[in-house]
Amino acid sequence: MAEEALRELDSLQGQEQGEEEVLEFRLVLYQHLGRWDHAAQACARLCQRKGADVDRFIAWGCCLYELARVDECRKAMLQAPLEARENGLWNFHLACYEALLGCREEARRLVHRALALDPALRSMAQCNENLAPLLLPGPDRPDPE
Repeated sequence: MAEEALRELDSLQGQEQGEEEVLEFRLVLYQHLGRWDHAAQACARLCQRKGADVDRFIAWGCCLYELARVDECRKAMLQAPLEARENGLWNFHLACYEALLGCREEARRLVHRALALDPALRSMAQCNENLAPLLLPGPDRPDPE
């Protein structure tokens, strides 16, 4: 059914192809089909729109993560508007990418920022093999709570 829906979208005329609703539908279909490169491209186009929601940047990063393009995940996230820095989930995802890239102190800062903004993310952070160690106090780091 997803393939059929994509064929229908492909039949739309030129300008309709770039409409927000069409791009969003394509994104969902590509994610469902595991076509992460196409999904990432759809996210990138959605993120280029004025006033793009923070969730779109997070989704873009997730699509790139599925392609093992972690440095690009980080770059995509950093293109989000400044208000994204006040979003717990944005900080959480960026912390994950920083940790994977070996930037532990930045990842630690971001995960603690994420938890300050959205304490409900703690259980996810504790289950994440890259972030959980960053939650533990060390000899030179007091417990941030």
